[in-house]
Formats: sequence, structure tokens, C-alpha cells
Amino acid sequence: MELSRYSLESLREDGEFVLYRDENSNQTGSPSVLLLAPASKHPALETLRKIEREFSLKDLLDSAWAVRPLTISQKNGQMTLVLENPGGETLDRFLPGPLDMGLFLRLAVGIATALIGVHKREFIHKDIKPANILVNSATGQVRLMGFGIASRLPRERQSPEAPEFIAGSLPYMAPEQTGRMNRSIDSRSDLYSLGVTLYEMSTGRLPFTASDPMEWVHCQIARQPVSPRERTPTIPAPVSAIIMKLLAKTAEERYQTAVGLERDLQRCLEEWENRGRIDEFPLGEHDKADRLLIPEKLYGRVSEINTLLASFERVVGGGRPELVLVSGYSGVGKSSVVNELHKPLVPPRGLFASGKFAICSRRVFHGGIVESRLEL
Repeated sequence: MELSRYSLESLREDGEFVLYRDENSNQTGSPSVLLLAPASKHPALETLRKIEREFSLKDLLDSAWAVRPLTISQKNGQMTLVLENPGGETLDRFLPGPLDMGLFLRLAVGIATALIGVHKREFIHKDIKPANILVNSATGQVRLMGFGIASRLPRERQSPEAPEFIAGSLPYMAPEQTGRMNRSIDSRSDLYSLGVTLYEMSTGRLPFTASDPMEWVHCQIARQPVSPRERTPTIPAPVSAIIMKLLAKTAEERYQTAVGLERDLQRCLEEWENRGRIDEFPLGEHDKADRLLIPEKLYGRVSEINTLLASFERVVGGGRPELVLVSGYSGVGKSSVVNELHKPLVPPRGLFASGKFAICSRRVFHGGIVESRLEL
């Protein structure tokens, strides 16, 4: 696509990407488009991969709930993603709030509806935030964008990398997405990120503030947010409760589906528009998981975990190094036990390194060599 004839205005810039919109499509007769371009003249390889990733999903995304990519082109010598322009503004342009409750509920229902579409296609978006939500405030139509790190796996694990290098946006990131919860990422991770977004829309503030990446990680996995109603008393109690349910640290305590969330938000919207108030009601009555979700909780390892934590506390308190060996046959659960240390390591800014040592013995069996392995 030839981009030189387009007159572009910047919609948002987040440090990694700039989102442009053609502002003169009616005069030129060209189709109106959005452009997603790297913010840097020398973008990182990972930034270019996000553009390629989002473009590769174009045939799987639906215009009803997503901003669909059209092609990859060049702008000023840089790889640029060309997208449909369905109209509207990115949600971050409405913030900081708080938004009017009627507008808040209409947009919240729209975002939940769009997320239903994402999850029905078996995507995990992994970067739900206001900058990736395109809204039409007049119609309430919402479409999601920013699929550069989306996953098509029903469940995946994030390794405990340095916070600066974790894919996603730390202020909106689910605890398990930090790689320090010993839990997997799944569709409920998007619901946590949506909870942060709704918190910001309703109160005008994020649930947490932090000054560096590791502090953001600590906030997401360990700190409990003040309820929206405590910060903004005019927020109806059911709306505040919905947001707090979304912000539960463990996925099992959140909404399990975007469908269940949308039904509760729709009920709130109908009561607000009809009566100007929202009575309290049981949350999640229509929140039925659409697949088997086995809780990722360790059983029968309390003693072993306490031994590791006690050793860690002694090192932190006394400064003397200690060595703890965890042994057992392959598959018995050694790694799961050791990885429980991720969460308590965050507040004192501990560093985590892991490795395995295997004893291999060889023995002759009917003229061949059989290798037996014991991992320590």
C-alpha cells in the first residue's frame, strides 16, 4: 500500500509504537486506515515481531470485535502495520476519568463483549489496556487491537524474566503473567487486565502506583487494591464488587468467563438506565466455565515449601548463605515446589536462578546401552 498520499494524525504513542489515523480520507478518496508504526527509528527485533505476529492473525480476527490488519507496508523506511479504521478513539483518550457512570457501563459492556469474541476464537490477548481498546462513545461499539503478543494456546507459562523484558504492560498485567506466581496464563489473565482498566475508568486512577518495574510486579502479586467505592463513593456497590472480583490475585477467584462478566455488567447498565441506581445482587450467577479448569494449587507439599521459605527468611535476616537440596525422581514435582519461592522473593527484591543436576549411569542390556537418569 502506498502511504505517501495519506495525511496522518497521531492517536497515541506508548514508547514502543505510534498509532496514526488518516485524517483526509474523504478528500483523497482513499480508504480510511490506521497505521501502527515503531516509535523508534531503530526498533528492537521484538517490536518488529509483534507487527508480524498481529498481521499473521488477520484472517482469524473479526471486525465485530477487533481492529483487523490489512497489510504490512513501509513508512519512512520502517515496517508499518496497516489496519482497518472503524472509527472512534482509543480509550486512553477518555482518561484519566472518572467517567460518567452511564458511559462507563456502556463501554464496560462493550469491552466485555469484544473479549467474548477473542476468547471464543481461543485467543489470550495478554495486553488488555486502554491504549489497545478502540471505542465509539456514541454507539458503545468497542474493538480490541494490539494482538502482537496474543497467544493461541489455552494455557501457557511465563518464565520469571527480568520485569523489563516481560511481554505486556506491567500496570495492567495479571499476577501470573509476571512469571512469579507458579501459575499459568489463561483467558482469566485477560479478565484481570480488564479489571485494572475498569478500575481506571471508574476512579480516574490505577489500582496501584509504582516507580520501577519490580515494584509493579510486587503490586500485582502481593498488594490488595483499595476498592473503587472507597476512592469514589458515588460508584454503585455492585460495580465496585465486580471490579474487585476481577482483580483477585488467583484466577480461581475471578470471573471465569467474559460471558459471565458481560451478563453482570449488562444487568448494572439496565438498572442504571431504568432507575438511576443499582441494587446489590449475587455476582457470577451466569459465570459458567466453558472448559475444565483444574486449579493450579500444590497439595501435600506444605512441609517442603515451609522448609524452603524458612531457609530464605534466615538468609534475609542473618545474611549467612545456606544451601538446600531438593531431590527426587523425575516428575515427582521438584520444580513446582522450588518455583513457589518466586512470590516471596519479590518484596525484598531477591534474585531467582534455577538449574538441574542429573546423575546418569550406564549399564549394558542385551548388547545395547541403556541410560537411566535421576534428576536432583
